[in-house]
Amino acid sequence: MRKTVLLPLLLLLLAGCQNQEREQRLQKKEAELAHREQELLLREKALTLREQADQKAQQAVDSVRGLPLADSALVRNLAGTWATRMNCIETDCPGSAIGDSKNEQWEFSYDQGNVLVKASANNKVVRVYTGQLQGSELQLTAQHQEGETLPDATITAQLQLTADKRLEGRREINRPDNCRIVYALTLTREPQPLLPR
Repeated sequence: MRKTVLLPLLLLLLAGCQNQEREQRLQKKEAELAHREQELLLREKALTLREQADQKAQQAVDSVRGLPLADSALVRNLAGTWATRMNCIETDCPGSAIGDSKNEQWEFSYDQGNVLVKASANNKVVRVYTGQLQGSELQLTAQHQEGETLPDATITAQLQLTADKRLEGRREINRPDNCRIVYALTLTREPQPLLPR
């Protein structure tokens, strides 16, 4: 009779030990999962903080340059080459007529808060403009260079983005002999060359 009582008791103890080992393994796995989850949460928080710091740094750079964040993004999007067509719409200068047209390539870039534009004709830079975005309008002024044809003239341009790849505006030349020429401007973004793979 002792054997019959001891055997179930022994089996019960053995089963209890196995259950205890299983429970310890489950607790260990739960602890490991909780630890991994905590590490992932810390990494996610660090990544969020880094993204916020990068965004604040960019905002600080843009504010130092004197441009609101949205405006600076617009100016950076203008960077590249634009085919420029100029049609004379008003003139009282000798040697120029309404309907005269010119074609140039304008290369836009951005440097320390200023928009820079190099105007080229026949692969030669003929004029350099500098300016800034004022509201939704880009205001440009030509910089005088050596050997230019109109050294005493004031040349300005005002442009507005009318579509994703299109700018429109006016270019005005005021000469010292009290005459002026006004051109209607249409700029179309030229396709970017594909880089070799």
